[in-house]
Amino acid sequence: MLSEDSLAYKTKKEDRHILNQWTYHSRMYDAARYACSQPDMSVIQLTSFGCGLDAVTTDEVREIVVEKGRIYTQLKIDEIAALGAVKIRVRSLLAALEEDNG
Repeated sequence: MLSEDSLAYKTKKEDRHILNQWTYHSRMYDAARYACSQPDMSVIQLTSFGCGLDAVTTDEVREIVVEKGRIYTQLKIDEIAALGAVKIRVRSLLAALEEDNG
């Protein structure tokens, strides 16, 4: 698993549909675009409450990923009491990716 910090610098900056005034947002969008350009990468966005910064970034990251024909996965970590639920969701994503790749 790689963070947005480790990927964002690898792609050219692009304008977004929203006012992009925070560096965190920019890194998320750039990292999503980069991950979608790689055949062996997928985007899993971890969010807290789905409000504030998360509300803005989730919509934009989802749009970037879906526009590229990829699967968007979001995990709301504040709702998860046990790591087993996270593992199941990640395994489900991996199964969907395998099915999608034939």
